[in-house]
Amino acid sequence: MNRRFATPLIFVFSVLLLLIAGCAGTNFELDSAKKTNHLQPGMAYAEVVSILGEPKQTQVVGERLVGRWILQEKWVGFVPYDMVFDPKTRQLVSWSRNEKYFEESQKQLQVISDVLVQGMEEASSGGGTSLTGPNDANLQRQFAVKLYRFSAVGGGQTGGSETSITLCADGRMFSSGESGYSGGGWGTASQSGDAGRWRIQGNMQQGKIVTVQSGKAWEYEYSRGSDYVVLGSTKYAISGRSGC
Repeated sequence: MNRRFATPLIFVFSVLLLLIAGCAGTNFELDSAKKTNHLQPGMAYAEVVSILGEPKQTQVVGERLVGRWILQEKWVGFVPYDMVFDPKTRQLVSWSRNEKYFEESQKQLQVISDVLVQGMEEASSGGGTSLTGPNDANLQRQFAVKLYRFSAVGGGQTGGSETSITLCADGRMFSSGESGYSGGGWGTASQSGDAGRWRIQGNMQQGKIVTVQSGKAWEYEYSRGSDYVVLGSTKYAISGRSGC
């Protein structure tokens, strides 16, 4: 393998693992799924949390309280486990590996992997769309932040979508998104991610940002406040410096 491509490829798969894990409510301990061997019917919700950590999500479905944990299985990856509790007593009734959700997540991971790897191969070979035009490197270093946006839904559904964008001081950028909706069941869930480059012209309050991701270029007018950035017509909260 070309050394120029090998190191970024390792980074790609690290990003993919974080995307599928969803970070919050994920037990990153190696082979943490083995901890389910310590579960027993009748356990209190707090006891389950003490063993597995906090769940990724909980939801009342009919007469059941269902919690979902993302656990690591050796040689497999991050796998969703659903724990069923009595909503009145909050005692554990049963638990199982959610095969359907796992298979859907693996398919989504493959799509994300194909997009990221293809983009890196094009960059390595000199193909694809590249950034052109002026860039204020000093402003880019000052502007580099992590952006976050959550959009909730209503109309009989619960859930929403989360988007995060990381603008690195050296011109790299990474974006990821996750959405989940329910209306009486677990509903639908999806994840996405991408990597690319960005340029900026203007000042800390307003100007223009150009990005290239997946071989395509986008241009945004931006404005910035003390704790937010508006890209085009979309407002993002600033969650901190990018640190990359």
